Amino acid sequence: MLKRFIVILTLLTLVASACGSDDGGGASSSGSSSSASEPTATAAPATTEAVAEEVVAPVEDSIKVALLLPGVKNDNSFSQAGYEGLIAAAAADGNIEYQVIEEIVDPTDSLPAIRDFASQGYDLIIGHGIEYVDPIQQLWAEFPDVDFAMAGGILIPGSVTTPNVADWLYNTQDMAWPNGVLTANALVGDTIGIVGGPEFDFVKGMHQSYRDAVLSVNPDVEFLEGFAGSFIDVQRAAEVAQQHIDQGADLIYCSGDGICIGAAQAASAAGIPIAVGFGSQEQAAPDAYLSATVIRLDGLYGTWFDQVRDGSFGTSEGELTFGEEGYAFFPSGIFNGQVEVMPVNMNATVETALPLAELQAIMDDFVASVQNGEFMIPFAG
Repeated sequence: MLKRFIVILTLLTLVASACGSDDGGGASSSGSSSSASEPTATAAPATTEAVAEEVVAPVEDSIKVALLLPGVKNDNSFSQAGYEGLIAAAAADGNIEYQVIEEIVDPTDSLPAIRDFASQGYDLIIGHGIEYVDPIQQLWAEFPDVDFAMAGGILIPGSVTTPNVADWLYNTQDMAWPNGVLTANALVGDTIGIVGGPEFDFVKGMHQSYRDAVLSVNPDVEFLEGFAGSFIDVQRAAEVAQQHIDQGADLIYCSGDGICIGAAQAASAAGIPIAVGFGSQEQAAPDAYLSATVIRLDGLYGTWFDQVRDGSFGTSEGELTFGEEGYAFFPSGIFNGQVEVMPVNMNATVETALPLAELQAIMDDFVASVQNGEFMIPFAG
């Protein structure tokens, strides 16, 4: 009952996985590889030529999986979480044939791409972003023998799950609150600069959760907040971070996505710490990066693989009921291991109020308190 209560509760505060690109981009296709891509310190450029390199698994119960990403697979952020989740889940399963398409956002591109995969007989098509909800809603009835997984459908009025559609989201509190606890204890000074992508409600909600966490530890902290206007504009994020620094920010928090590369580089140049959501920035700023929250999707994808094989994928009801029976929904949070708080970067050289090892101990205790049910991360506001 406790687990069911947590699932229902998180449904009310989940956000869309729109943390990929927020503007239309050219579609590029990259096939699978034997290992997950390594994070890079700079955003990978968009490619224009489709590459179809698939792992063929000729075993009788193999399944074909397509993954659509709004950003690049090595963005140190949301799209990379989806890509690495697929790579790890496919490796653990050992019998998956898959293909990945990067930087495909506009429905005029994604809808025909999804239809093409479905027409080719793919067993499971994963739309890793709210951008894919509408195309999937248009196509699931046309391809009843294909299973579709969408991200963020629960936030779109009229969205349904069916025997061949499931939904997924992550808990914003779980992504933001740990960074607030960490930085409140690390802060030298009294001002934190917050850098976000577009001014979407869920991004603002994540920032509020972060502020609530900081103030629960240190009520005297002041905040500066700015938005890059995009999930992929690294240069603009660096400019926003620099504006905060010029106004006296002693630490930077970037709420997520590829833009955090720019924010991390600005923090490093200023010699102040940074914590981020959705991916490590240790390579971008090894001296300034403290920690991050990341999404781990291999377990979820593995569950979907099993459900596709045994026919239990989706739901027969298809009505949006916020966690009650009839909506096939999969939340991610610290409570189920699908949101992970990364270790504190012990190689950081920026000044912190507490030693790095002490910060790590604080975070270990915090995560344990969430996992054992002693502390439930509160809603924003």
